[in-house]
Amino acid sequence: MDKLEKEYMGAYVENEANANRHMSYALLFTAGLLFLVLFGYLFKLFDVARHTYVMTVVIIPIVILLLCSPMIFIKSKRLSKPTYKYYVLSLFIFTIGVLNVIMPKHAVLGWAVCIGLTGHYYNPKVCRYCFIAVLVACVLCLTASVFYGEFDSNLLSGQLDKKAQLIHNFLLPDAYPDTATGRWNYIIDLMGAGDNRFLQIYTNYLVGRLLFLSLLYAVIFSLNKRTFVLLNREIQVNGEYQKSKTELEVAKDIQLNTLPSNMISAKEVEIIGELKAAKEVGGDLYDYLEIDEDHVAILIGDVSGKGVPAAMFMMKTITSFRDLATIGKTPSEILSEINRAILKGNKNQMFVTCFLAILDKTTGRLVYANAGHNPPVVGSKGNFHYLKASHGFLLGCLPECYAKDEEIMLAPNESITLYTDGITEARDVNGDFYGEERLLKTMNKKDYSCTVDIHYSIKSDLASFVGEAPQSDDITLLTLRYMGADYAVKDSEFDATKESIPGMLDLIEQFSEEHNFPTKFKHQILIVGDELFSNIVFHGYEGKGGRIYVRLLFKEKENEFVITIVDQAKAFNQLSVVNPDIGTDRAFDHVGGLGIHIVKQIMSEYAYDRINGRNVLVLKKRF
Repeated sequence: MDKLEKEYMGAYVENEANANRHMSYALLFTAGLLFLVLFGYLFKLFDVARHTYVMTVVIIPIVILLLCSPMIFIKSKRLSKPTYKYYVLSLFIFTIGVLNVIMPKHAVLGWAVCIGLTGHYYNPKVCRYCFIAVLVACVLCLTASVFYGEFDSNLLSGQLDKKAQLIHNFLLPDAYPDTATGRWNYIIDLMGAGDNRFLQIYTNYLVGRLLFLSLLYAVIFSLNKRTFVLLNREIQVNGEYQKSKTELEVAKDIQLNTLPSNMISAKEVEIIGELKAAKEVGGDLYDYLEIDEDHVAILIGDVSGKGVPAAMFMMKTITSFRDLATIGKTPSEILSEINRAILKGNKNQMFVTCFLAILDKTTGRLVYANAGHNPPVVGSKGNFHYLKASHGFLLGCLPECYAKDEEIMLAPNESITLYTDGITEARDVNGDFYGEERLLKTMNKKDYSCTVDIHYSIKSDLASFVGEAPQSDDITLLTLRYMGADYAVKDSEFDATKESIPGMLDLIEQFSEEHNFPTKFKHQILIVGDELFSNIVFHGYEGKGGRIYVRLLFKEKENEFVITIVDQAKAFNQLSVVNPDIGTDRAFDHVGGLGIHIVKQIMSEYAYDRINGRNVLVLKKRF
């Protein structure tokens, strides 16, 4: 059985279980009505023969118990059994049958209820079986009611002396006792006198009922069949949608796995990128890689269109970049080769804007080329500005690429932020654009401690501007920060287990000793590390294990220490923990207790962001 068939069966089983549950409650309600009928018989509200009375007060309690029996299974898995529906429908038919026997004048419409209730199951076959069972039961019960039910002159064609319990008819000279045997003799004698009651019952009395039930069956059957077809179609469409959604989720995973997963954190440079697609998959792209020990290349792009075709073209562009970005080539030469690579087989005539730059980590020289992309933002400490870059031409359209090489010198701590128009062209609920001016203003608001801080500020301001408006385009950010050669760096990756915490702390202690940190400060940052690592292991990963990346950075001239921690646990911003009220007994009720409060007291700057499914935490301290 394939997945789609299982979804069919699951939908039917769920519907039948739900219908059986409601039928069980309906049977309970019917039991209540039968109790009222029994009450009427016990207190002589119905004037019936003794044999009818005795039969009623004996049979109805049994029927009531049967009607209550489904409530025993109301919370069990039995409701999902295919045969359970026939059980509850049989109880309805049996109950209406009993009522038709003892009350032929009052219970005739009960048969319609039995057929109507099959509409709960959206199954024409169930409706057909129920209709056949009702026809047979109707004939049998009507026949039985002639002898055992409440006296009905339409059936017996005479009058009942209620006081004497005798049946009279002007065609017959004698009176007959109102018993089953008396009624049989009465009907036989009537047939001898020319009044065939059986013929009259089956032609006049029964045919009308059966015609009514047949008409009702035709209506309910057609509704069931129509609903059955609609349900099948809905399940099929939903199955195809789920299949498509699953395929898109796989495509999204493939796309995200195509993008670089870790920060580049060498002593000369820090790079971080992130992408948030407007749909399951998107056409934005970014990439970065170390060409050799001294050079690093960064790339950002925006493919025309959205969805799967754009994502496929995006991955083709990234693959070409990784294959072609080699030492000795300039950005414009790499873009030209990428253009030729993606132009092959581009039957959909898609295109991509690109900005590519190569940084010499030893000098800060940044050579770049632009192929129709937005100008990046460069600078530091409130002096960010748009980079003057030739616009160039899109890739994937023409055999030649017209991007040209340009260059600038990055000073230590300066950064370059690349972005796609999903940021500048984002709209608020009034349709106004976020714009390049607001982006630049946002970046010049403060002195950023790290690339994570830059991204967090941009995204926070963008979210505040957009409000409830839906995301209309992919959003991508890529920031390179040139650190210079003055920084010492040490990094490592650990298992997110309790046993690994001492190893993480050893990394901090060794780094502290290598650079002669003051004893007091060394003890402080060990406290910080112990608190943060423990929270990630026990609260982020919840003890289930994972990986934790730790990078330590130290700039001796400014006595500046920076620790970066990256994990793939659930979204967990330790810095958002509210500082506890130290003077109360509830100071330890927060996640991490007083630990995060102490961390914030020790470290002078800190930043957190959730980037591509990773928690990135950066803390800085000058001593």
